[in-house]
Amino acid sequence: MGAITGTIAKTTEFSGQYKILCLTATVASASDTITLTEADHGVSEIAAIVGCVITGGQDAAFTAVSASFSSLIVTVTSVEEDGTASTAWSDTTIALTLLVK
Repeated sequence: MGAITGTIAKTTEFSGQYKILCLTATVASASDTITLTEADHGVSEIAAIVGCVITGGQDAAFTAVSASFSSLIVTVTSVEEDGTASTAWSDTTIALTLLVK
């Protein structure tokens, strides 16, 4: 497991406390974490993961990605075409969309 950086791609405000936060990240292992902070991302709480998609580097060793969260830490997991943990991440990038406070 490694820590990767989530770069803000777009933030959309709604009336009220919540907003949509879109992040991009380069994946570096089969299970990576992205830690969000108030200072870097303007986030104090994750309410939900709306989506997580592969935006680059999809091949037989990187065919699917999923995300889960606990507190302000998002865990990104990637798998190969046979369902086992990914083993190669050459130029693999993802887009992650979150509902945050």
